[in-house]
Amino acid sequence: MVKVHIIGGPGSGKTTLAQCIAARFQVPHYNLDKVGWKQVNEVDIAEQSGWVTEGIYLIFTEAMLYHADYIVLLNAPLPVLMQRMVRRHVLNSLRGTQDYPGLNGIKLLIKLMKDTRHYYLNQSDKEVPSAKSLQNYIEQHAEIASPPTKEFMSEYVSTYREFIIPPTAQFVTDYLERYKEKVILINDRADRDRLFELLMKL
Repeated sequence: MVKVHIIGGPGSGKTTLAQCIAARFQVPHYNLDKVGWKQVNEVDIAEQSGWVTEGIYLIFTEAMLYHADYIVLLNAPLPVLMQRMVRRHVLNSLRGTQDYPGLNGIKLLIKLMKDTRHYYLNQSDKEVPSAKSLQNYIEQHAEIASPPTKEFMSEYVSTYREFIIPPTAQFVTDYLERYKEKVILINDRADRDRLFELLMKL
C-alpha cells in the first residue's frame, strides 16, 4: 500500500491529487485542513499500512514525512493559484457549501490571496528561524526522532508551534532537504503521471 504526503500552498491542487491517489490505491485520505492539527494523532496515521495526507503544514507532520514513500511538493504559477482560489470561493458560494459566506468570506478570501502571494514570493512579515535550525533540533534528538515518537512530536510541536504553517515556499523547500531522496516536485501533468508510475511500482 502507498503512503504519500502532499504539501503545497492554497489552490495548488492538494485535495484533488490526494483524492485521486486515495481512490486509485484504496487508502485513507486525510485532509489536514479539515481534521485540524490539534485533533490529529500524526504518529498513528503515519504508522498505518497505507494513507495519503495533504496540507500546507510542517512540524506536526514530521512523522508523516518520515514514513511516507513519497513527499509530493506541488508548484503552480501564482496567477493560476489566485484564479483557482477565486473560482473555488465562487463555486462553493453558489453551491451553498461556502464555510465563510457573505462579506466576511470575501474579506477572508482577500487575506488568503495576500498571504499566498507572500508565501510564494518568499516575503515573510516576521523574523523566522531558518529551516536548518529546525532540522538541527531533529538531529540533536535523533534517538527519538528516527522514527518520530509521540513524545518527540509533542515536544517538537510545543517548541516550534508558530511555524506549523510555514512562512514561505522557500522555507518548505529548505525544510524538506533532509527528505530530498523521496520528494517529488510536481509542476505539470507530466510530473503527475510520473508520480503515479512510481506509486504503481511500490
